[in-house]
Amino acid sequence: KLELKDLQRYANGDGKQIPGGGISPLLRAMEAIANARDKTVAQIALNYIICKGALPIAGARTADQVSDNLGALGWRLSNDEVALLEASADSLGINFDGAGFKKTSAKFVGYGLEK
Repeated sequence: KLELKDLQRYANGDGKQIPGGGISPLLRAMEAIANARDKTVAQIALNYIICKGALPIAGARTADQVSDNLGALGWRLSNDEVALLEASADSLGINFDGAGFKKTSAKFVGYGLEK
């Protein structure tokens, strides 16, 4: 369970494990795509996973969260949008190995589901 302080550390960086600026560049890219598509950042994240050939298992405790999760279905990010997200992630200086996806061959591969 992530606490607010953990979320802030990732969002802003701590200058130790998370470089200064945190994941802000990636969040900004996700927000830009979300605004252009009239989607939420969560829907962009879930759809990215779908675009990579994996099946996200999204949790939901409320009807609004279920609705938000369903909004990630029935459409796909463009190749340019996927490339923007990956370039933004690459620029962070954070190692994503073990975070559910491992980066190989310049793309994310979900637990061997996509080769």
